[in-house]
Amino acid sequence: MKTFPFIYNGPREFIQSLQPKEWADFFLGELNPRFSVTAIKAKVVSVIDETSDAKTLVLKPNWLWKGFQSGQHVPVTVEIGGRRVTRFFSLSSHPKDKYLHITVKRQKGGLVSNFLNQNIKTGDLLELGEASGEFVLTKDVPNELLFLAGGSGITPIHSILKELQAIKYSGKAKLLYFVRSYDDIILKSSLESIAKDANWLTIHYIFSEIPKEGFSSGFLSKEILDQHVSNLKTSSVYVCGPSPMQTKALSLLEGLPVKSELFLLPGQNQTNVKKEGTVDVFLTLSHKTIQVKGERSILEELEEQGIYPQSGCRMGICHTCVCKKQTGEVTDLSNGEKSQLGEENIQICVSRAESNLELEL
Repeated sequence: MKTFPFIYNGPREFIQSLQPKEWADFFLGELNPRFSVTAIKAKVVSVIDETSDAKTLVLKPNWLWKGFQSGQHVPVTVEIGGRRVTRFFSLSSHPKDKYLHITVKRQKGGLVSNFLNQNIKTGDLLELGEASGEFVLTKDVPNELLFLAGGSGITPIHSILKELQAIKYSGKAKLLYFVRSYDDIILKSSLESIAKDANWLTIHYIFSEIPKEGFSSGFLSKEILDQHVSNLKTSSVYVCGPSPMQTKALSLLEGLPVKSELFLLPGQNQTNVKKEGTVDVFLTLSHKTIQVKGERSILEELEEQGIYPQSGCRMGICHTCVCKKQTGEVTDLSNGEKSQLGEENIQICVSRAESNLELEL
């Protein structure tokens, strides 16, 4: 049972309790858990099994939801083990669909992806942020489009294909979808429904682990592109998938107009190193000093010691984890560059400690 928030642990909490929006949220939540004046809350209308390790969550957001563009992603916040955790997921639905869809594939070591797949059921509530991202169609849609998807990277591309269907696209589009096996094709029925309805779309499934007669096998390569794409030099390309696939795609497509959306698991975007000893990290707002090895991201090493700063994408995109570094040197793991020793804002999810640090945390 909920109680009125009259008892607090300190003056800050008491002052916060006097804020009109906080009181409004409390009373609205008593009427309907989805009601809020401060947070985008979405009710899970249904859960659709896509594959053995991927599900689509069908969501009904409250009135604070401002909409999205096909190809964008949204922050999803859940409470796990008593702490709020945020991750970003692409929307797989079309902006004009009745409900929002996010399609989530379980990832090894993926705290939120596993939680959503294992625990979320119809009637549950999720907290969303505003949609964002530049992985969207240009204002003037090119006449020739090539989509390269790997695994769960199909989700924003699926939304874009639905947008092309909605605007009655008159050009030509081709999708090369790289997955482990036929049973791992995510959103298969919807993809084939779009292709059946649209004479502008051709889909090729390419299996990396379990071959299937009549389909290509292997990973993204020049040979695969030559086999399936005759108009590569005149195509605008959209790429979404694991880091190795994206790296290969960008090298093969150098000189072509390419948009990419990179989905990484924690640690995939980082070059781990082995170091001797530790460095001190002084958290100025918490008034505590901890020792880290400086072998992985600051965020990971803080979490390893039970300290959980705000974070979101964990790949340097969303800027949720930005904090002020007052002194010390870090390496930016997204590009390998070392910082200056003085004051600057850093993203702790893609920063590795190189010396003693003072962080505004």
